[in-house]
Order: sequence, then structure tokens, then C-alpha cells
Amino acid sequence: MPTVGRLDAAVYGVFLLTVLAYPAGLAGYPMAGLLALLLVELAAGRLRWSSTALDRPLILLLAAALASGLASQWPGESAGLAALFGLTVVVTVHAAVGIIRTDPDRIRSIVAAWIAGAVLAAVWGIARAGEWPERASTPALLATALGTTLATGAALALGAWTVARTRQARVILAAVLPVLVAALELTASRGAWIAAAAGAAVLVAVTPRARGALVVLVLASTVVATAAIGRDRETVMRRLASVPSVEANEDRWALWTAVPAIVRDHPVLGAGYGTFTRVWPRYRPKTFSEEKPTAHNVYLNFAAETGLVGLAAFLLFVAAGLAGLWRATATARGDATTDGLWAGALAAAVAVLVHQLFDATVMSWHMGFGLLALFAMGAGAAPPSGPVYGTTPARLKMSRNRRS
Repeated sequence: MPTVGRLDAAVYGVFLLTVLAYPAGLAGYPMAGLLALLLVELAAGRLRWSSTALDRPLILLLAAALASGLASQWPGESAGLAALFGLTVVVTVHAAVGIIRTDPDRIRSIVAAWIAGAVLAAVWGIARAGEWPERASTPALLATALGTTLATGAALALGAWTVARTRQARVILAAVLPVLVAALELTASRGAWIAAAAGAAVLVAVTPRARGALVVLVLASTVVATAAIGRDRETVMRRLASVPSVEANEDRWALWTAVPAIVRDHPVLGAGYGTFTRVWPRYRPKTFSEEKPTAHNVYLNFAAETGLVGLAAFLLFVAAGLAGLWRATATARGDATTDGLWAGALAAAVAVLVHQLFDATVMSWHMGFGLLALFAMGAGAAPPSGPVYGTTPARLKMSRNRRS
């Protein structure tokens, strides 16, 4: 059997590959490796689950998702999707928490891999953006989901810029940011644009040491990116002007106003996790033709699919995740090598959550990895909040190691 050190190194390496692949929507492939390594740890009796503040909210959320599935009109499909969600949670959280608890300085390598993956995804997206309305995308991600991952990459790149140790590193990060912004603009995802702005605002607010320079960098990158997209510039500007238009967003209003009716009919456990596409036709306005949408709002999606119980659990999970990243950012404040990295992680998580007000892009399991990883890293930066559970080949046991 592999030693603990080799298992740790393998999990760390595969996790970095997953982070690198995530911005292009390809996280599912290396995540299979994380699952295989988790099973190896379990079989070898070396699995350690270190408690964090995320545990209870996630248990509640997974229980609500599974219960909604079993109570659904489509129990096989819904419970299966809930089980896949649970597997994603276990694999991602176990790896991310263990990696950060082993060595908090690994945040540097994780952020570097994330930024590199975002730049590759941005170039790929720009190359695929042709005549309008063909938008920036990758083979695995539609434009709106690519907008989510590019917003996280931009936030992390800004955070990394504030702690870059050399002039060369700062120049490289300042150069890649317009590429990320240009690809983000070419997705034409208005929700992603708002999300990226929210992430930048959070970073500026929590990073006073580089606040003025950050504002200049953000504005300059936006101007350069907008100038670089050429013939699509006018269309992007019209798309931006349509953000407050009720008429331009009538599809969102049709979806959002239908959710209260779904919750009224399924108030406790919802219609079943992952079943919005099935239940929607019953509540769809006659003038609305879209057959298989999401609610274009992850919070409303959880309300419709898992009821008020699931929505409350999801909000608790979000609160715990943001609190963990905030604590990690506050703890690192003043550390010239890592404070901007944690601030960037917090800004990236906020960007994802803001985008979910308009597009439920994290509902797919390979996209959910990004938010789970950010939250788990923040939670892992704190000492264990309870017992550390471990395994032997025969039974589950509780370690004597508790938080002092």
C-alpha cells in the first residue's frame, strides 16, 4: 500500500490538475482521479476526515437533496443526481481541506494553477467566438458557465497581483488580466459581468494596501480588453445596456415568477433535486417557449427543487463558506505573501455567488467543484472544529486529536 506521504502528494497533484481543468469545464476528468485516491485511502485504512465548519451545513444540504429526491415524482433520477452531488462534495471537500491543513502555503500553487487554467480557457473561448451571436465558449462549457469560471480567474489574478514578489510576476499578471476580461466580455454573459465587477469590488474593499493600484489595474484592463474585441465591441455595449431592461430580461422574469407557485405546491422538500426541467412545463407561461431551462437563479433553483428546507440548508452552507474565507483573509492580513491570495479567493467566491442570481451555473457537478473548492480551502485554513475521523480496513474510528 502507498505511504501516507505518497498519498498526500498524489492527492495534491491531482487536485492541482482539477483546478487547472476547471475553468474550461473539464474538472470531471481529474476528479475521477481524486475519487480513486479517496478509495485507495479508505482501503489502506489511511482516510482522515478533518472536521470543519462546513460539515454540518453540508450534511443538512445533502440530506435535504436526497430526501427531496426520494419524495419526488421522479425518485430514481432525482436521488441519483443527489447522490452524484454528494460524491462531488465528499471528493472536493476532503481533498481541499486536507491539502490546506497539511500546508497552508499551498494556496500559492492552487491559485497559480487556477489562473493558468483560466487564461487557457479564455484563449480557447476567444478562438471559438466567431460572428455574433456566436459567443466565447469551450467544448465543455456554454458561454454563461465560462463567464463564471473567468470571473473567478480574474478575481484570483487580481489578488495574486497584490502579493507578486517580483516585477516580472506583476507584469505577467497585469498582461493576462485583459485577456481574461476580453474573453469574459465575449461570453456576452451579463450575469458574469456583474459577478466579475462584484468580485473586483470585494477585493478592492478588503485589500487596502494595494487599493489604488487595483482600481487602476481593473479599469485599464477593462479598457484594453474592450478595445481589443474589435467588431463585437458595439454589440457587447448594447448587451451591457440591456442589463436593466425588463423587456430584454423577460425570460428571467417568467422563470422567477413561476418559482413561488412551485414552492407553494411543494413547500417542504420541493419537486425533487435536479427536476426543475421536468416540473417547469406545468408552470410555464403560455407565451414562453423554452422547454428545458434552469431557474437562472441557484437560490430559486434550490427553493423549487428542495423546498424551503433545502434552501435554508444551502444558505447556511453559503454563510459558513463565506465566513471561512473571511476568517482566512483576516488571519492572513499583513502577510505580504498570502493575504492577497486569500482575498482573491474570497472575491472569487463572491463572484460565483453573485452570478448565481442570474444563471444557475453551479448546478452541474463539474461546475460545483469551483465553489466547493474555494469554501473548503477557507474552512481548511482554520484549525479542526471537532474530532478527526479516520478509518481502518475494518471500521470507522474517531481520533483522539481534538481542537485544543
